[in-house]
Amino acid sequence: MGNQSPNRRETNVASTKRQYRNRIRIAADILEIAKGGSRKTKIMYLGNLSFDLLQKYLEMLVNFGLIEVVADPGKTYTATEKGLHFLEDYQELQKYSAMVDSRKHALEKSLTTR
Repeated sequence: MGNQSPNRRETNVASTKRQYRNRIRIAADILEIAKGGSRKTKIMYLGNLSFDLLQKYLEMLVNFGLIEVVADPGKTYTATEKGLHFLEDYQELQKYSAMVDSRKHALEKSLTTR
């Protein structure tokens, strides 16, 4: 996901919105959307979050130093270096999780075909 265009990245976040997401996934989705700086409304819609939930997560991410508020003409939320590292760690974890799932599926298949 690192070199994807913003539209591609937004599609990836939005396309998974119907699945149950845990706190880490929601935080990672917000950070992905805010990589290049985003306003609250954009994060809310692309992240498929209610306004109240968005407020809670933005406050949490700001308190942990993962997102910063840039007060240019309007409030823009941008992932910090720490936030980008969190996102990289999350994406690496997802990659390993997918590999584990794939290997598990292969092992299960080998048990059922014999």
